Amino acid sequence: KFPNSEEGTRRALTLKDILNGTFSYKTYFPNWISGQEYLHQSSDNNIVLYNIETGESYVLLSNITMKNVNASNYGLSPDRQFVYLESDYSKLWRYSYTATYHIYDLRKR
Repeated sequence: KFPNSEEGTRRALTLKDILNGTFSYKTYFPNWISGQEYLHQSSDNNIVLYNIETGESYVLLSNITMKNVNASNYGLSPDRQFVYLESDYSKLWRYSYTATYHIYDLRKR
């Protein structure tokens, strides 16, 4: 069931709702870094670390930094001291590509 905005009630989801676009979903792709923590790019493009056990979260890298290098991907080093940002991605052949990587030392933020 999902909210019916016209009546303020809930009604059953139908195939028609899906096919005509009334109902849609958002995808969510967390980047798990441990059993209880993951990274995710927030709706305002900050890279945020979430802890599912404590419910805490904090911004690891701001959207300004992402924008400055036009980053299309990111990752965190195993020791959590560095973040890489990938930009200028260009596919070469099947599984090969070139890209520019920007490394940020989180200890110097």
